Amino acid sequence: MKPLEEWLTQPGGLAARLRVLRMQAGLSGKELATATSWQASKVSRLENGRQMPSQDDLQTWAAACRADESVVRELLDLLDEAHTVHLDWKRRLRQGHQSIQADYNQLVHDALLIRHFETCWIPGLLQTPDYARHVFSESVDLHDDDPSVIDQSVATRLARQRYLYDPGKRFEFLLTEAVLRFLITRPEVMRGQLDRLQAIIGTPNIRFGIIPFGVALATTPQNSFQMYDDIAIVETFVTETTHTDEEAAAYSHVMERLWDDAATGQDARRLIFDAAEALPST
Repeated sequence: MKPLEEWLTQPGGLAARLRVLRMQAGLSGKELATATSWQASKVSRLENGRQMPSQDDLQTWAAACRADESVVRELLDLLDEAHTVHLDWKRRLRQGHQSIQADYNQLVHDALLIRHFETCWIPGLLQTPDYARHVFSESVDLHDDDPSVIDQSVATRLARQRYLYDPGKRFEFLLTEAVLRFLITRPEVMRGQLDRLQAIIGTPNIRFGIIPFGVALATTPQNSFQMYDDIAIVETFVTETTHTDEEAAAYSHVMERLWDDAATGQDARRLIFDAAEALPST
Protein backbone atom coordinates (compact mmCIF):
# COMPACT_ATOMS: atom_id res chain seq x y z
CA MET A 1 0.00 0.00 0.00
CA LYS A 2 1.26 3.48 -0.83
CA PRO A 3 2.14 5.70 2.18
CA LEU A 4 -0.62 8.21 1.47
CA GLU A 5 -3.20 5.50 0.81
CA GLU A 6 -2.27 3.86 4.09
CA TRP A 7 -2.86 7.09 5.99
CA LEU A 8 -6.13 7.92 4.22
CA THR A 9 -7.65 4.49 4.87
CA GLN A 10 -6.60 4.03 8.49
CA PRO A 11 -9.44 4.03 11.07
CA GLY A 12 -10.59 7.63 11.33
CA GLY A 13 -8.67 8.59 8.21
CA LEU A 14 -10.17 10.81 5.55
CA ALA A 15 -11.15 8.05 3.11
CA ALA A 16 -12.59 5.93 5.91
CA ARG A 17 -14.57 8.95 7.16
CA LEU A 18 -16.05 9.51 3.70
CA ARG A 19 -17.18 5.90 3.49
CA VAL A 20 -18.84 6.08 6.91
CA LEU A 21 -20.56 9.32 5.95
CA ARG A 22 -21.98 7.77 2.78
CA MET A 23 -23.23 4.71 4.64
CA GLN A 24 -24.84 6.85 7.37
CA ALA A 25 -26.71 8.70 4.63
CA GLY A 26 -28.02 5.38 3.32
CA LEU A 27 -26.43 5.84 -0.08
CA SER A 28 -24.71 3.26 -2.25
CA GLY A 29 -21.58 4.24 -4.12
CA LYS A 30 -23.60 4.41 -7.36
CA GLU A 31 -26.26 6.60 -5.75
CA LEU A 32 -23.62 8.99 -4.42
CA ALA A 33 -22.06 9.17 -7.87
CA THR A 34 -25.45 10.07 -9.36
CA ALA A 35 -26.08 12.73 -6.69
CA THR A 36 -22.70 14.36 -7.32
CA SER A 37 -22.65 13.90 -11.12
CA TRP A 38 -19.38 11.99 -10.75
CA GLN A 39 -18.26 8.75 -12.29
CA ALA A 40 -18.73 5.82 -9.89
CA SER A 41 -15.00 5.14 -10.23
CA LYS A 42 -14.24 8.50 -8.62
CA VAL A 43 -16.39 7.65 -5.60
CA SER A 44 -14.52 4.36 -5.31
CA ARG A 45 -11.10 6.01 -5.59
CA LEU A 46 -11.91 8.62 -2.95
CA GLU A 47 -13.24 6.26 -0.33
CA ASN A 48 -10.51 3.67 -0.93
CA GLY A 49 -7.70 6.20 -0.54
CA ARG A 50 -6.50 5.98 -4.13
CA GLN A 51 -7.18 9.66 -4.84
CA MET A 52 -6.62 12.71 -2.67
CA PRO A 53 -9.89 14.71 -2.56
CA SER A 54 -9.98 18.45 -3.12
CA GLN A 55 -11.86 20.87 -0.87
CA ASP A 56 -14.63 21.02 -3.49
CA ASP A 57 -14.82 17.21 -3.53
CA LEU A 58 -15.34 17.11 0.23
CA GLN A 59 -17.98 19.82 0.20
CA THR A 60 -19.82 18.09 -2.66
CA TRP A 61 -19.67 14.72 -0.88
CA ALA A 62 -20.93 16.24 2.37
CA ALA A 63 -23.80 18.01 0.57
CA ALA A 64 -24.87 14.78 -1.14
CA CYS A 65 -24.90 13.09 2.29
CA ARG A 66 -26.83 16.02 3.82
CA ALA A 67 -24.07 16.55 6.38
CA ASP A 68 -24.03 19.68 8.51
CA GLU A 69 -21.35 22.36 8.62
CA SER A 70 -19.51 20.75 11.54
CA VAL A 71 -18.94 17.61 9.46
CA VAL A 72 -17.65 19.71 6.57
CA ARG A 73 -15.16 21.41 8.90
CA GLU A 74 -14.06 18.00 10.21
CA LEU A 75 -13.43 16.74 6.68
CA LEU A 76 -11.49 19.86 5.74
CA ASP A 77 -9.35 19.52 8.88
CA LEU A 78 -8.56 15.93 7.91
CA LEU A 79 -7.63 17.15 4.43
CA ASP A 80 -5.19 19.64 5.94
CA GLU A 81 -3.57 16.80 7.89
CA ALA A 82 -3.42 14.63 4.79
CA HIS A 83 -1.41 17.21 2.88
CA THR A 84 1.60 16.29 4.98
CA VAL A 85 1.65 12.67 6.04
CA HIS A 86 4.25 11.50 8.55
CA LEU A 87 4.94 7.78 8.72
CA ASP A 88 7.20 6.43 11.44
CA TRP A 89 9.98 4.33 9.92
CA LYS A 90 9.74 1.73 12.70
CA ARG A 91 6.10 1.10 11.77
CA ARG A 92 6.93 1.08 8.06
CA LEU A 93 9.82 -1.29 8.58
CA ARG A 94 7.56 -3.79 10.33
CA GLN A 95 6.09 -4.33 6.86
CA GLY A 96 9.58 -5.32 5.74
CA HIS A 97 12.14 -3.63 3.51
CA GLN A 98 10.91 -5.63 0.54
CA SER A 99 7.36 -4.35 1.06
CA ILE A 100 8.61 -0.76 1.21
CA GLN A 101 10.56 -1.25 -2.01
CA ALA A 102 7.48 -2.74 -3.64
CA ASP A 103 5.58 0.44 -2.68
CA TYR A 104 8.20 2.53 -4.46
CA ASN A 105 8.06 0.22 -7.47
CA GLN A 106 4.33 0.93 -7.67
CA LEU A 107 4.92 4.68 -7.44
CA VAL A 108 7.31 4.50 -10.39
CA HIS A 109 4.89 2.27 -12.29
CA ASP A 110 2.07 4.79 -11.85
CA ALA A 111 4.07 7.97 -12.58
CA LEU A 112 5.09 9.51 -15.88
CA LEU A 113 7.66 11.94 -14.43
CA ILE A 114 10.02 10.63 -11.74
CA ARG A 115 12.47 13.08 -10.14
CA HIS A 116 15.20 12.54 -7.55
CA PHE A 117 17.34 15.09 -5.78
CA GLU A 118 20.02 13.46 -3.63
CA THR A 119 22.59 14.89 -1.23
CA CYS A 120 24.23 11.66 -0.03
CA TRP A 121 23.02 8.48 -1.81
CA ILE A 122 22.96 7.35 -5.41
CA PRO A 123 19.23 7.15 -6.32
CA GLY A 124 17.84 3.63 -6.04
CA LEU A 125 16.90 3.61 -9.72
CA LEU A 126 20.60 3.96 -10.60
CA GLN A 127 22.21 1.77 -7.95
CA THR A 128 24.37 -1.24 -8.78
CA PRO A 129 23.61 -4.49 -6.88
CA ASP A 130 26.67 -4.13 -4.63
CA TYR A 131 25.91 -0.51 -3.81
CA ALA A 132 22.26 -1.31 -3.07
CA ARG A 133 23.32 -4.18 -0.83
CA HIS A 134 25.45 -1.79 1.22
CA VAL A 135 22.55 0.66 1.53
CA PHE A 136 20.24 -2.04 2.89
CA SER A 137 22.95 -3.45 5.16
CA GLU A 138 23.37 -0.04 6.76
CA SER A 139 19.61 0.34 7.19
CA VAL A 140 19.31 -3.11 8.76
CA ASP A 141 22.08 -2.24 11.21
CA LEU A 142 20.61 1.20 11.98
CA HIS A 143 17.13 -0.15 12.68
CA ASP A 144 18.24 -3.45 14.27
CA ASP A 145 16.43 -5.42 11.58
CA ASP A 146 16.78 -8.98 10.26
CA PRO A 147 19.77 -9.28 7.85
CA SER A 148 17.99 -12.04 5.93
CA VAL A 149 15.81 -9.38 4.25
CA ILE A 150 18.73 -7.78 2.40
CA ASP A 151 18.87 -9.98 -0.71
CA GLN A 152 15.11 -9.79 -1.34
CA SER A 153 15.12 -6.03 -0.78
CA VAL A 154 17.96 -5.57 -3.25
CA ALA A 155 16.17 -7.70 -5.86
CA THR A 156 12.93 -5.72 -5.45
CA ARG A 157 14.75 -2.39 -5.76
CA LEU A 158 16.68 -3.49 -8.83
CA ALA A 159 13.47 -4.69 -10.49
CA ARG A 160 12.38 -1.04 -10.46
CA GLN A 161 15.17 -0.16 -12.88
CA ARG A 162 13.33 -1.75 -15.81
CA TYR A 163 11.16 1.36 -15.94
CA LEU A 164 14.20 3.40 -17.02
CA TYR A 165 13.76 1.87 -20.46
CA ASP A 166 10.09 2.80 -20.77
CA PRO A 167 9.98 5.59 -23.39
CA GLY A 168 6.66 6.77 -21.96
CA LYS A 169 8.34 7.84 -18.70
CA ARG A 170 10.73 10.70 -18.01
CA PHE A 171 13.35 10.74 -15.27
CA GLU A 172 15.37 13.50 -13.64
CA PHE A 173 18.32 12.70 -11.38
CA LEU A 174 20.08 15.62 -9.73
CA LEU A 175 22.90 14.89 -7.27
CA THR A 176 25.28 16.97 -5.24
CA GLU A 177 28.94 16.24 -5.87
CA ALA A 178 29.08 14.89 -2.32
CA VAL A 179 27.14 11.85 -3.54
CA LEU A 180 30.12 11.03 -5.78
CA ARG A 181 32.70 11.76 -3.11
CA PHE A 182 31.31 10.18 0.07
CA LEU A 183 33.11 6.86 0.53
CA ILE A 184 30.14 5.05 2.05
CA THR A 185 31.19 1.66 0.70
CA ARG A 186 34.35 -0.10 -0.52
CA PRO A 187 36.30 1.79 -3.21
CA GLU A 188 35.79 -0.97 -5.78
CA VAL A 189 32.03 -0.88 -5.22
CA MET A 190 32.00 2.91 -5.53
CA ARG A 191 34.06 2.72 -8.69
CA GLY A 192 31.54 0.37 -10.29
CA GLN A 193 28.72 2.65 -9.19
CA LEU A 194 30.36 5.70 -10.76
CA ASP A 195 30.79 3.77 -14.00
CA ARG A 196 27.06 3.06 -13.91
CA LEU A 197 26.35 6.80 -13.72
CA GLN A 198 28.52 7.44 -16.78
CA ALA A 199 26.43 4.93 -18.71
CA ILE A 200 23.11 6.67 -18.19
CA ILE A 201 24.22 10.15 -19.29
CA GLY A 202 22.73 10.87 -22.67
CA THR A 203 19.82 8.43 -22.35
CA PRO A 204 16.94 10.16 -24.20
CA ASN A 205 14.34 10.03 -21.41
CA ILE A 206 16.79 10.79 -18.56
CA ARG A 207 17.92 14.22 -17.41
CA PHE A 208 21.05 13.91 -15.28
CA GLY A 209 22.98 16.60 -13.42
CA ILE A 210 25.42 17.24 -10.60
CA ILE A 211 25.64 20.32 -8.35
CA PRO A 212 29.42 20.79 -8.10
CA PHE A 213 31.58 21.89 -5.22
CA GLY A 214 33.17 25.32 -5.33
CA VAL A 215 30.53 27.25 -7.24
CA ALA A 216 28.16 29.95 -6.03
CA LEU A 217 24.69 28.48 -5.51
CA ALA A 218 21.42 30.32 -5.89
CA THR A 219 19.54 27.67 -3.88
CA THR A 220 20.92 25.76 -0.92
CA PRO A 221 20.57 21.95 -1.33
CA GLN A 222 19.07 21.37 2.10
CA ASN A 223 17.73 17.82 1.88
CA SER A 224 17.09 14.92 -0.47
CA PHE A 225 13.62 14.29 -1.90
CA GLN A 226 11.84 12.29 -4.57
CA MET A 227 8.89 13.23 -6.76
CA TYR A 228 6.44 10.97 -8.57
CA ASP A 229 4.38 13.27 -10.79
CA ASP A 230 2.71 15.54 -8.19
CA ILE A 231 3.70 13.57 -5.06
CA ALA A 232 6.86 14.50 -3.13
CA ILE A 233 8.47 12.14 -0.60
CA VAL A 234 11.16 13.04 1.93
CA GLU A 235 12.98 10.36 3.93
CA THR A 236 14.99 10.96 7.10
CA PHE A 237 16.57 8.59 9.62
CA VAL A 238 13.23 8.20 11.42
CA THR A 239 10.39 9.35 9.17
CA GLU A 240 9.01 9.24 5.68
CA THR A 241 6.93 12.29 4.76
CA THR A 242 4.59 12.50 1.78
CA HIS A 243 3.60 15.91 0.39
CA THR A 244 0.89 16.73 -2.13
CA ASP A 245 -0.78 19.82 -3.60
CA GLU A 246 0.90 23.14 -2.66
CA GLU A 247 3.73 21.53 -0.71
CA ALA A 248 4.55 19.16 -3.56
CA ALA A 249 4.45 22.11 -5.94
CA ALA A 250 6.97 23.88 -3.71
CA TYR A 251 9.34 20.92 -4.00
CA SER A 252 8.90 20.97 -7.77
CA HIS A 253 9.83 24.66 -7.79
CA VAL A 254 12.90 23.96 -5.65
CA MET A 255 13.94 21.21 -8.06
CA GLU A 256 13.86 23.59 -11.00
CA ARG A 257 15.90 26.18 -9.08
CA LEU A 258 18.49 23.55 -8.18
CA TRP A 259 18.84 22.59 -11.84
CA ASP A 260 20.00 26.15 -12.58
CA ASP A 261 23.29 25.39 -10.79
CA ALA A 262 23.79 21.87 -12.19
CA ALA A 263 26.56 20.55 -14.39
CA THR A 264 25.19 18.34 -17.15
CA GLY A 265 26.48 16.41 -20.17
CA GLN A 266 30.28 16.39 -20.53
CA ASP A 267 30.70 18.60 -17.45
CA ALA A 268 28.87 15.99 -15.38
CA ARG A 269 30.97 13.23 -16.93
CA ARG A 270 34.14 15.07 -15.86
CA LEU A 271 32.94 15.33 -12.27
CA ILE A 272 32.20 11.60 -12.18
CA PHE A 273 35.58 10.79 -13.75
CA ASP A 274 37.40 13.00 -11.22
CA ALA A 275 35.57 11.33 -8.32
CA ALA A 276 36.55 7.88 -9.63
CA GLU A 277 40.18 8.96 -10.05
CA ALA A 278 40.24 10.18 -6.45
CA LEU A 279 39.16 6.81 -5.02
CA PRO A 280 41.77 4.89 -3.02
CA SER A 281 43.39 2.10 -4.99
CA THR A 282 42.63 -0.44 -2.25
